[in-house]
Amino acid sequence: MRAREALETTNLTDGPQQNLLQFIFFNQRGLRPGWRLLIFVALFVGISQVVSILVRYVAGRRLQGLYPSALIANETIVFLIVVLCTWIMSRIERRRIGEYGLPLRNSGALPRFVRGYIFWGFLPLTLLLLVLRALRVFYFGSPVLHGGQIIFWAGVWGLLFILVGLAEEYTLRGYALYTLAEGIGFWPAAIVLAALFAVAHTFNAGESRIGIVMTALFAMFASMTLRYTGNLWLAVGAHAGWDWGESYFYGVNDSGIQLRGHLLEPHLQGPAWLNGGTVGPEGSIVCLVLVVAMSILFALLYRKAREPVLVVTRG
Repeated sequence: MRAREALETTNLTDGPQQNLLQFIFFNQRGLRPGWRLLIFVALFVGISQVVSILVRYVAGRRLQGLYPSALIANETIVFLIVVLCTWIMSRIERRRIGEYGLPLRNSGALPRFVRGYIFWGFLPLTLLLLVLRALRVFYFGSPVLHGGQIIFWAGVWGLLFILVGLAEEYTLRGYALYTLAEGIGFWPAAIVLAALFAVAHTFNAGESRIGIVMTALFAMFASMTLRYTGNLWLAVGAHAGWDWGESYFYGVNDSGIQLRGHLLEPHLQGPAWLNGGTVGPEGSIVCLVLVVAMSILFALLYRKAREPVLVVTRG
């Protein structure tokens, strides 16, 4: 009799505790988005630390600094780590890895990337610099590369910034955005990750408040392209085209950094808030207006073409 009473007491005690743990860790879809995102971050940090130790042991200081080989290697490593972590999470969640923003089996991936590169990256930057030139605070300068150097550096920096676009977009707007949006909704998640993207840029040399705000606005634009196209290929193209135009073609600073091997040697005059100063064009107040205008135009064009893609729903 006492044994039965003890067993019934234990069951009554364990029931609420089990229900509470079930509620904390799981919803109707399985493990809650916050815990899945935490696993993803832990995987990314852990694998990155291991790879960093191995790279330092094997390569030493050869993968440090602003040397092209070091930059390309670092961006490649970051992108591959994100892909690996995303693939692991896709196995855990029993989803296709392409659902997290970069589907490879998509006939529209390359055209969308090219459109992003030209029409939402390189050409808007060109328009921005033309406006600054009309305001007499920016001058394009003359070419400083000749012959084969033009093709060589165009290819080197072209490869680098494709990798930068892939690594940065997939890190913050791939699995991270997909999963966080399931928990708190798409636009709140996009705002949170845009803020993190902007905070990360505060560590760049020569950054300014305007440049940091512009970074957040561009992140929101990239999230918008994901929302209305269903994947990140256009955002990757826009990111790569903008950075390549800055760092190689026009030779301006990109987030406070000027790379060697640029085509033109521009110069500035006037106030930094207008011409961008040490930040580059991203530090200009005109750039903020441009990115807002781009976002409005993109929303109008793609709303007419199709309904917003339901990337994720809240859990």
